Amino acid sequence: MITDSFGRVHDYLRISLTDNCNFRCFYCMPEEEYDFTPASRLMQTEEIVQLAKIFVEQGVKKSG
Repeated sequence: MITDSFGRVHDYLRISLTDNCNFRCFYCMPEEEYDFTPASRLMQTEEIVQLAKIFVEQGVKKSG
């Protein structure tokens, strides 16, 4: 089970597959010019699956 410093249980995981998303948040889509990370430097499929399995072992039940 994963708990934070306030004792809240976290059983939900959101994995972002890119360094920007389509929600247009200020941290994903800043107004100033921004160079996004090249795809070759992002996590690969096998790494993402391995990380997700570790979270499931720790009690994560849902992902988004």
